[in-house]
Amino acid sequence: MSKRPVIGITADFDPERAGGTHLIYNSYIESIRRAGGVPLLLMPTVRTPENWGGDMDEFLKMYSVEEEILACCDGVLFTGGADVDPKYYGKQPSRECGGFFPFRDAFEINLTRICVERDLPAFGICRGIQSMASALGTELIQDVGSEATDRQHFQRAVNWYPTHRVTTKEGTKLRELVGEEAWVNSFHHQAIKKGLESYPFEITAWSEDGLIEGIEKPELKYFVGVQWHPERMITDPKMRGLFEHFVKVCAGE
Repeated sequence: MSKRPVIGITADFDPERAGGTHLIYNSYIESIRRAGGVPLLLMPTVRTPENWGGDMDEFLKMYSVEEEILACCDGVLFTGGADVDPKYYGKQPSRECGGFFPFRDAFEINLTRICVERDLPAFGICRGIQSMASALGTELIQDVGSEATDRQHFQRAVNWYPTHRVTTKEGTKLRELVGEEAWVNSFHHQAIKKGLESYPFEITAWSEDGLIEGIEKPELKYFVGVQWHPERMITDPKMRGLFEHFVKVCAGE
């Protein structure tokens, strides 16, 4: 690797902890380090808006991504966390929708759109795939448990243990990196909605009960999202390979 690329990693935020605390699991940081990248934590601006009446375009402008941040990053890792505000795909929160944090949503929606516009490599994990899809206007299932499925998508097993299979699409990055089938872990109650007329990306992986588990935009250098948590399965060569390939792309290889 000619240089160690800087990978921006999105952080979560807990407004209730110690007056407000930015949070990040160390497994994301170490996965990037082990793959040869330099992790840089990206934290949203936390400031209650004044004189705002609910217009989402106006809200996004209030919480735009600073150019100084973008100048530092060779790629972006969108991490897991809480739900995404359904307003970004034209819906209101259902009874089953979980909590969401508006500042993080706005930051990551803006950041995803910039990654697409500027062809900045992006890798999304769990909530990450959901926020990337929402940024492009794609509807989410607000609660997988309300769908017809007999699978456990928020597993009770330890977090590194794979509990269900995914199948990848032929000719895609995910097929190249993890093979036709892979066993994965699962910790989510939302997912990209199935059966829409069209998607602004290619669907590249599914679970056996039909939930969307992977997306890509093949016209870009790297725009990949997975619904599982490879950073918790980093001892698996396939999962480690997802980070290694992403970091290599960010390094220009």
